[in-house]
Amino acid sequence: MTNKDLTTVESEAQHAIADSQQSTAVRDQSLVEVGQIQAFDFMKKQSEAFNLKTILKHKENKAYKGLPYTDENGNTAYTKTWEDYCIHKVGMSRKMVDENLANLKHFGEAFLESSKKIGLGIRDLKSLRQLPSDEQTLVIESEAIDTGDKESIKDLIDDLKAKHKKELDTEKKKAKEIDDQRQVAVRMRDEYQMKAMDYQTELESTKFKADAWVDQTKHLLFEATKYESNAVESLSRLIALREHFLDDDNLSPQVTEYLAAGLLHSFKTLAEDFAQAWLETSNILEGYLPKMRPSLDVLQELNDSAMSNEE
Repeated sequence: MTNKDLTTVESEAQHAIADSQQSTAVRDQSLVEVGQIQAFDFMKKQSEAFNLKTILKHKENKAYKGLPYTDENGNTAYTKTWEDYCIHKVGMSRKMVDENLANLKHFGEAFLESSKKIGLGIRDLKSLRQLPSDEQTLVIESEAIDTGDKESIKDLIDDLKAKHKKELDTEKKKAKEIDDQRQVAVRMRDEYQMKAMDYQTELESTKFKADAWVDQTKHLLFEATKYESNAVESLSRLIALREHFLDDDNLSPQVTEYLAAGLLHSFKTLAEDFAQAWLETSNILEGYLPKMRPSLDVLQELNDSAMSNEE
């Protein structure tokens, strides 16, 4: 190899070393700058979280009153309300500050920092906060949070929000149907009570006649038997509802709670009303308790007596 060739090789080597050194310097400088950017961004987010915690402390301790600020006329004024503090000391509307504080208290400092870094806005976090807790967890623990995929997170929140709204609409529809049924039941109960009052009035106007007491007694006993049968039928239907309810293993805890509450009240009301009626009646007619027997038996006796008299 000639001296010229050696000189060329050395020159190329020096250029390569220089290029390598320059590339390394550029890379190192870039790393420093990226580090600076990341550090600045991290400190900014740390500052936001710290500021929110300080603001929250001021709100809880009511330390937001009496703080000086310069009003629109350039005069010194002092905060009197939480809204004054938000506007003049924080530089945001009260609604905006309250939303930020709600997010801090609900999600915690760590997730709030992550969400800010990803770029989720207050509206996104509010939507997330309004989801059921299990669906919130689904979003918070999703892979999109780890990767910082803002659009995927927003899409997931929107999908869950739409699903939750649909479920709420369904529940509202069911609640309305139940309320309509309740209104019908209340109306029927009121109608029964009115009929009972009318029947009582009708009975009060009926006077026993000496020559017709047998027929009148039969009529009243027949009425008693009919209403006794109605009461037994009502009780049987309630028992059938209870057995149907107990035999269904697929009911959710919420449905079970509602059904149990209603059935217990129905049985309790029926038992108490009949017990009270029995106490009052047995006290009034105490002297006749030894002669107590079914109305059908009494009716049979009256018929037998009437036939004997005819003979």
